[in-house]
Formats: sequence, C-alpha cells, structure tokens
Amino acid sequence: MTKISRRALITGVAATGAAVIARAAQRPVRVAAIQIHPTLADVSANLERAERLIREAIGQRAEWIALPEFFTSGLAFDPVHLPDAPRPLDGAPMQMLKKLAKEGRAAIGGGFLARSGHDVFNTLVLALPTGEVFTHDKDFPTTSMESSLYAGGEDDEFVREIERKGVATEREIIASRPDNIKSGVFRLPGRLSVGAAMCWEQVRYRTARRMRGQVDLVLTASGWPAGGSDPKIVETPRRLARLVGAPVVHASIVGPVPSAAAPDGTGSRTLQFSGESQIVDGHGKSVASRHFAEGEGVLVGEIELGRVMPSEAIPESAFWTPEGPSDTSTNWHTSGAAGRAIYLKRRAAL
Repeated sequence: MTKISRRALITGVAATGAAVIARAAQRPVRVAAIQIHPTLADVSANLERAERLIREAIGQRAEWIALPEFFTSGLAFDPVHLPDAPRPLDGAPMQMLKKLAKEGRAAIGGGFLARSGHDVFNTLVLALPTGEVFTHDKDFPTTSMESSLYAGGEDDEFVREIERKGVATEREIIASRPDNIKSGVFRLPGRLSVGAAMCWEQVRYRTARRMRGQVDLVLTASGWPAGGSDPKIVETPRRLARLVGAPVVHASIVGPVPSAAAPDGTGSRTLQFSGESQIVDGHGKSVASRHFAEGEGVLVGEIELGRVMPSEAIPESAFWTPEGPSDTSTNWHTSGAAGRAIYLKRRAAL
C-alpha cells in the first residue's frame, strides 16, 4: 500500500477546495440560504439546528451556503440570558463552519455574536473548503436591542453618525478588531471576491459603495423583526444586487421570539422575525424565495457568479436606501446611543 504523507494530504485537500472555488466562477452554481428559527440564547441547541440544516443544503449539492446573523443565539432584548450567548471568535461556531465546509466542499458563511478580547462583535465568518476563514464585523448595531449586546465594527464612525444628528452618546471608542475586513470584500483564492453584509448594512448606501463593482457574489445575513412578507425586506437584497452589480444570497431569521422591555422605551412583546430569505441574480431578479409562512428550512437555487454593470445609481447625499429609516429620522440614533451606554457599562465591569 502506498503511504500518503500528512503534508501531501493537506496539500491535496487545499487544492481540491481551491479548485471548487475557481470552478464556481466559470459556471452556474447551486447556492443555499438557510432560514432559521433560533431558540433565544440557547447556543448549543442552535448550533445543532444549524448543522442539521447545513448538512441538508450540502445534500442538495449547494456549493455556497449562507446562514443568518445571530444564528447561534437569536435576537431580542434579554439582559439576563443573551449577554452570555457570545462565543470566542475561533470557538464552537467557527469550528463547526470550518468542519462542514471541508466535509461538504462548500463555502459556508453566517453571523454570530463573537467575543474578541474584552469586546463582542456581530461577526460574519466565511469558511472555505481549504480551511481558510474571512471575517467581517457589522459596522453599526441597529437600535438598543443590538447596541446593548455588541460593539460596532466601526465604532468611531458609529459615534460620528449618532452625533451628526445632535444625539449625545458615550465618548469612549471601541477599537476595531485587527482582523476585521471593514469593507466586507473578501478576496478569495482563484480571483473570486465575495461581499459580506449583515441586515441593516444592506440599507445603508455606504455598504453598496464599498462593494460596487468589486465582488462576484454577496452573502447577506439578517435578523429583521418586521413581521411576515414586509415589502421592504423583500426588496432589500434585490436593490443591493442592482447597486453592487453582483448576485446576492440572503439568509434570515424567521418566527416569534419573546423580548423584554428595551431601554429606548419599547415595551415587552413578541418579535416576529421576517424570514423572506432570497437568492437574487446580479440584475436584481429573485431566483428563489422562502417566505415567512414557510418557516425554517433550506432555500436552494442556481445563479451565475460574476460582476455585471450595476443598474442603479448610488445618490451622493443619501445615507439610507428607501428600505431603511428616513434620513430625517433620529430614532435609530437615540436608540443606538441608549443601548451603547449599557454595553460600555457591562464591558467596564468585566
């Protein structure tokens, strides 16, 4: 029997994974968006759920797989249990993605609350079959529900944006994580580039501006508690594709999650996460959708990876796309500042 060295085996696996990525840019590929109904703050149960659904997507021959943001924890205002949900960036969630990417010969990305040193970020991790990983931290948290849990990947810009509206916020700035790819543009082996965006990053023109003409595919991960079949949520990945000039695989949380009263004055209630996961081509046409009423599951479709001419202009003066808040509104700023104070106080107590 011919013996194969460990080095040769590793090199062979890496070459196979790189070949998969390179081939993906030359032909239509099967992609999957995983729609999850997580159990709030139960990381172990949610990782089991995610692994089952990823394996289902691999079984359907998906080569690119997107999971939602908060797929390990869910999202709500829960000051008791949710602060314990973050896991080390290189901990169990990342290791699961790396293992399944290698086993399934698929690129797999999803967002989770990731602890890096003293801080927590909302990090999208893309794991390749080669074992390589790329990471992007969501630039700004959305409302106090998020800003009380984690720091923005661009906290200095978050503070400036809050203060532009005349809203006061804590002056302490959280430094960006050194390995954070702020642009959300992952330049992969084989000359393929992939964009990463989470939830309301998609409705800020600044996100489209940094990806426009730069990526062959965009993976987006959302947790948007707006109820079922909201037209804005349906349109968001389609508009992003038109603005950027690349196909979008959009994965979202779905279903009811209980939430306590939030610091911005919002009372306790049951949040209904929208679902509406989609696969969209580079021209903004929906290839496949999984609606709110369909609940948890795997959405699979075929797209052609690659850049096309963006078909929608980016206005110079606007901050939010039509799917986001009004540019004249201050609610996002005041709510974000309220949650940020809670996060900084908790961080100081560590």
